[in-house]
Amino acid sequence: MYSSKVEGLGDRAHEFISTATDYTKGAMDSGKEILDTTIDGISDRMDQVRRSSAPVVKRAKRRTRVLLDQGGEILSDVSDRAIETATDISKSLVSYTKKNPITALLLALGAGALLVSAAKSIRSQR
Repeated sequence: MYSSKVEGLGDRAHEFISTATDYTKGAMDSGKEILDTTIDGISDRMDQVRRSSAPVVKRAKRRTRVLLDQGGEILSDVSDRAIETATDISKSLVSYTKKNPITALLLALGAGALLVSAAKSIRSQR
């Protein structure tokens, strides 16, 4: 009698474990399906984002190229103007020097003296 109860408990335990194993396998399969579906959804969304952002990226690249070209043109214009201004100033200095050589010489000496005293002052402060 005792052994039949033990056998009955063993059978029930075996059935319980078998059922639990089946449920566990089913839950794992369901979890895998959910995970696969989620991964596929994320992958699809990432593809959508890539496709939808591609035109924006292209426009940004185009605009950047245009801005760089405009910046280069502006720098070229500024450089040309600086060269023209320097040329005009040098021509004016030469013309002034030819008309007023003594005054130009005194101005140059005065400017040189100022530069030398400024350099000495800077050196002495160090």
